[in-house]
Amino acid sequence: MEFWHNRWETEQIGWHRSEFNDMLLKHWASLGLEAETEVLVPLCGKSLDMVWLAQQGHRIVGLELVDKAVQSFFEEGGMTPEKDIMEGHQRYVCPPFTLIQGDLFALEEHTVQADAWYDRAAMIALPANMRDAYVEQLRRQTKSGAVGLLITYAYPQHEMEGPPFALHDEDVKRFFSDGFEVEHLEGIELEDERERGLSSITLSVFKITRI
Repeated sequence: MEFWHNRWETEQIGWHRSEFNDMLLKHWASLGLEAETEVLVPLCGKSLDMVWLAQQGHRIVGLELVDKAVQSFFEEGGMTPEKDIMEGHQRYVCPPFTLIQGDLFALEEHTVQADAWYDRAAMIALPANMRDAYVEQLRRQTKSGAVGLLITYAYPQHEMEGPPFALHDEDVKRFFSDGFEVEHLEGIELEDERERGLSSITLSVFKITRI
């Protein structure tokens, strides 16, 4: 986890985007959610996608390891949140945003009971040996029937150390094989990412429903 703290402290946050994610804009409506839905955003950073989700009328609960990322989100949005301590985590609240800072995997079950979730850069930030625990936390922090939008990237793992780590379509189906329904919405071969020296890279979008 020190790796991520160092990346934020040195402003090496190349995953952060200054615009809304186009796959979010294209596919979010396919989840069929009510405006007042509570949406969980794990490893949220200071993502502007949370702002777009709030603009749709949703209540946002972000989970983030690094305190600087949380503070930056509110400062750059011109917001002053209320802050309190909850079971080893810090909670920042400025409706419709609640950001919980601390270890995602140490969060007590049912701390959040979200109706939906959004993952653009969380699961691909984790190595393979942490992904089962990540999926279990999604289960523990969402309601039965909750639906999520997952955006992944896949490439030959030996060609780049990561993060982001490759997450292939078949692995998504395997990780979510117990208690979830997985629907593949779109797959795109990317060209502009080959400057990293990768022979191929694929973006995939999934709709995942907790049974």
